[in-house]
Amino acid sequence: MKLLILITIALLFSACNIGETQQELEAKLAQSKAIELKKIDTKKELEKEKIIVQGKKDKTLLEMKMMQMQHDNNTEIERYILIMAFFLLIIISFFIYYFFKKRHEDKLRSYQDNLDKYFHQQENMTKMRIAEKIIDTVASGKLDKSQENELIKALSGNIAATQKPKLLNDTAEDAEIL
Repeated sequence: MKLLILITIALLFSACNIGETQQELEAKLAQSKAIELKKIDTKKELEKEKIIVQGKKDKTLLEMKMMQMQHDNNTEIERYILIMAFFLLIIISFFIYYFFKKRHEDKLRSYQDNLDKYFHQQENMTKMRIAEKIIDTVASGKLDKSQENELIKALSGNIAATQKPKLLNDTAEDAEIL
C-alpha cells in the first residue's frame, strides 16, 4: 500500500506528464508562446488599425472644421461687402437726390426771375402806354389847365400815396382815354 500511495503522489506531482517527453513539452511550450505572440501581434495590429482609423477620423474632422471656417469666412466677407454696397448705394442716392433738388431749385429760381422780369417789363410797357395816353390827352387840348397839371403830376409821379387822382372822379369820357 505504501507503494501505491507513493505512485499516486508521484503521479500527482508529475502533473500528469506521464508519457510526455521533454521535447514534446518544449514543443507545446513553443506552440503556446507562438500563440501568445500571435495574440500579442494581433492586438498590436488591432491597436495600429484603431490608431490609423482614429487618425483618419481626426483628419476628416479637422478638414471639415477647416471647410466650415472657410465657409464662415466667406459668408462674413460677403456680408461685409453687402453692407458696404448698401451704404455706398445710400450715399450715391443722397448725392443724386441732392443734385436733382439743387437743379430743381435753380430752375424754379430761374423761372421766378424770368417771371419777375416779364411782369416788370409788362408794368413798364403799361406805364409807357399810360404815359402815351396822358401825353395824347394833354396834347389834344380838350382838358382844362388844372386837369392837365394833374395829369402831368401823375405822369411825373408826384401824386401822394393817400391822394386820389382827380381823373378817377372825372367824366366817363376822360376815364375811357386812360
